[in-house]
Amino acid sequence: MNWIKFGILSIGYITVGLLPNAVEKSLQHVTIDIKEQTLSFLSNESLYGKAFERGYTVLLFTMAILLYTFFWLLTKYYNLGKHDRLMRTITYTFVSLALLAFVPHNIEPYSWYNLAPSLQRMLHNLLAVVVFLSVPALIITFQVSIVKKLPFIGITGLCILGLVILIMAYLLITNGLNGVAEIFFIDGISVWIIFVSVMAVLGRQRLQHQ
Repeated sequence: MNWIKFGILSIGYITVGLLPNAVEKSLQHVTIDIKEQTLSFLSNESLYGKAFERGYTVLLFTMAILLYTFFWLLTKYYNLGKHDRLMRTITYTFVSLALLAFVPHNIEPYSWYNLAPSLQRMLHNLLAVVVFLSVPALIITFQVSIVKKLPFIGITGLCILGLVILIMAYLLITNGLNGVAEIFFIDGISVWIIFVSVMAVLGRQRLQHQ
């Protein structure tokens, strides 16, 4: 049990630190208006070069592996392996995020005469929407799975996510999807990961002492 506890805590904090730190460092080296453009523009080779495109691929694929491992450890920790919907959602989220890593953004206009870039752009946007929806869906599915046995963690986790979703909805309605909204989404999910990581450890210890 201790190795699972250590794995949740360490992978949780690696996940929380990796993406925000990478985004912050990237924004220090490029000129991009995050109030008008999304962070996926950083993967556009024609705008920022091959190095940023490669970094985008490595970062997102690493995040997919970390996120999958984090939730897999949580299912082991709470004995949730029999929750088929949760296990499927973990797999779908991993696959969509991993695929998005290998489909960088482009700004080529949609055209039948430029079919390959048009399909790439369409697939990138589709995968981005799937990831944007599947991550909250995964968190909700996990929270619902534990809320009966661990109501404090379940309800508080849902409240954190609910607040993130409400603020995201406001940002999307007022300014549309842009880098600012994406950074807030990343930070909001990071807060949830920190909470669940700490509670997974402290909650289990508290139950053992009772």
